[in-house]
Amino acid sequence: MITQAGYKIDSEGNVGNETRRIEDVQLRFIMLMTIINSTIDDSESKERLSKQAVKTYHKESGIPMPELISLIKRMTKQVKEITDSLEKKMQEWQVA
Repeated sequence: MITQAGYKIDSEGNVGNETRRIEDVQLRFIMLMTIINSTIDDSESKERLSKQAVKTYHKESGIPMPELISLIKRMTKQVKEITDSLEKKMQEWQVA
């Protein structure tokens, strides 16, 4: 028996071969960007797919591109701050 890990989400928000749909456009975008950045090692492919995701989200959401880019930059900064804080805590716990 072969077990497949994870799900494929198509451009319409359908999960796998099922008809369940992720209706929340923001959640779909965040999930897609997370998947792209955590599973693809090739930086060129990662950049190309990220740009395509941003363009699609811009088109679907109607959020102006400058506002969307600003939002992504803020989110990236917040994620980095959280990651740095977690790494610092982990180092403190290892020392203690």
